[in-house]
Amino acid sequence: MSYTPLSNNKDSLPSHAAQDIYDLALSAREETETCRKIAPIVVKKLSELSLFRMGLPKSLGGWQGNPVETLKVYETLASAEASVAWIVWNNHLACTFGRFLDEPSMKEIYSDPSHVYANSARPEGIAKQTAEGYMISGQWTLVSGCELADWFVLRCLVISEGSPTTLGPGANLKLFFIPKKDVEVIDTWHVGGLNGTGSHDIVIKDAFVQERYAVDFESPVAIDNAYSRLPIGCINAAGCAAMALGVLKAATDELIQICLEKVTPGKSPDLRDRAAVQATIAKSKTLLASRRAQLHNSVEVLWNEAQQQQNVFTDIQLADVWAAACEAAREARAMVSEIYAVAGTVSLYKKHRIERAHRDIHAILQHGIVQPHWMEQAGMAYVGLTPNAAMFRV
Repeated sequence: MSYTPLSNNKDSLPSHAAQDIYDLALSAREETETCRKIAPIVVKKLSELSLFRMGLPKSLGGWQGNPVETLKVYETLASAEASVAWIVWNNHLACTFGRFLDEPSMKEIYSDPSHVYANSARPEGIAKQTAEGYMISGQWTLVSGCELADWFVLRCLVISEGSPTTLGPGANLKLFFIPKKDVEVIDTWHVGGLNGTGSHDIVIKDAFVQERYAVDFESPVAIDNAYSRLPIGCINAAGCAAMALGVLKAATDELIQICLEKVTPGKSPDLRDRAAVQATIAKSKTLLASRRAQLHNSVEVLWNEAQQQQNVFTDIQLADVWAAACEAAREARAMVSEIYAVAGTVSLYKKHRIERAHRDIHAILQHGIVQPHWMEQAGMAYVGLTPNAAMFRV
């Protein structure tokens, strides 16, 4: 398989590629749901359009342009099938972690355009340091897309002479790049929301990893460009929020469509005649537009700063993204629940997308990157205090 980096063609934006996949992802929803992983035909198309590689330099098929484009991708894909958006979003993070590798290692790991990536920032593994590298063992939970992945980026506690042997102050944590041959997938993903993400557990037993495949957030960035200067944490939160907005859009569009189709002249008032339904649709469309604008604008500020050949962002600029992301996600969940309620019994049926949207939005909001804790961190910045969460500035 060959690829053409999206940023090589001004008319070929990631958001255009996402629109190309929309109908395919929608048509394959049942297969994705039943198999608990993205339908192969969708995976193939995502690879062909380089959407798994947006976080990479353009020399490796990445985007390397305005990150607002990636938010548009997640929203569009999530409005078709949230699990597809989730895996694309997870691949972006796994590719973003590649910025800390040396250039030869980056090219080796990301050289094949057909490859899919998975990651876990949960420090659920142990890395024992040796003279040549590390021996890795552990079991990681919630590793989305693990059955599809060719490479994994996994966080471990590093055990070496004199270092802490438990998580806590002074713990040495690193990310390790590990090929799929060393990974065993444990079938644990039996859920409702985001069922198609295949977020099973994985196990690794005594796998050797070379020193050059071990990085942390203090490692030097191999390729300097505006995209690689962007902070990882809040950009990841913005992506999660964009997916939540996509699910809200799907639920809103479905409710409107049901109102237009279920018209029964001469009988009791139809769904569209109910004041609560009318108000909910108006509220949802307004919320979606406003939260999208705030989210995109806050990320755009970081992009403008990154293009000035610096990666020093103020706490207020970072807080604006964190707050926009967390609030957009929270309000999207509340709005989907309201749509589910006013739609009445149609919400119960799987043939209507509202049912799936309700499950998926609650699953999306379980992710740690959009928890209330981050609103508190943003608030600290706004009142002149120094946010103290480790990922706030990373």
